[in-house]
Amino acid sequence: MDLTEVVAGCLRRWYVLLVVVPLFVLLAGHLAQGAQPSWTATATLVVVPSPGLAVARDPAVGEDGPGDTNPFGSPATLALLVSRTVDVGDRGMDLPAGATTSASWDGLRPSLVLLSATAADPAGARTALAAARDAARAALADLQDRQGVGADAAFLAVSGSGPDAPGLDRPARTRMAVVVVAAGGLAAVTVAVALDTALLRRRSTSTPDRGVPQ
Repeated sequence: MDLTEVVAGCLRRWYVLLVVVPLFVLLAGHLAQGAQPSWTATATLVVVPSPGLAVARDPAVGEDGPGDTNPFGSPATLALLVSRTVDVGDRGMDLPAGATTSASWDGLRPSLVLLSATAADPAGARTALAAARDAARAALADLQDRQGVGADAAFLAVSGSGPDAPGLDRPARTRMAVVVVAAGGLAAVTVAVALDTALLRRRSTSTPDRGVPQ
């Protein structure tokens, strides 16, 4: 099927275009209005040994020290566990309406917990980020408490970078609308051509053979 046949099919089934294209235009407008800008704030926490744990693991202290009673071998292990714990659920966080948080772990900086919070306004983003920091510290303490680790032999979560000033994320509304309308146009052409082909085939099979009898 060439371009001429496609155009002819669309012209014959113009009513399909008249129905499908406006529907996608309305959908594009609705999606563009619903894509509201948001604010995102980020920060990092660094998992470090407490002073007591640092002394216990100091080779210079040796057997004269208090001894290492923490079963977690490195801060990287705890940073990974904390990021997964915080990212799975809100852990009872009191977040502003519509706000979300996330936590991740970077293998290139294994002792860091990367935190992010998104909300409809800067104040909401800051509040959600503070809740995520508190949840990360609570998760770190809980992981060690379950192993019977005392406060003098624990890892701690201290502030790394941030919290940064919330940044504005603007959705690409124009691009979204163009893509939806283009998809609607393609769908309308496809339906019109398919319908035209089916109707022409049906008409040709229902027309009796009027050839000259031999």
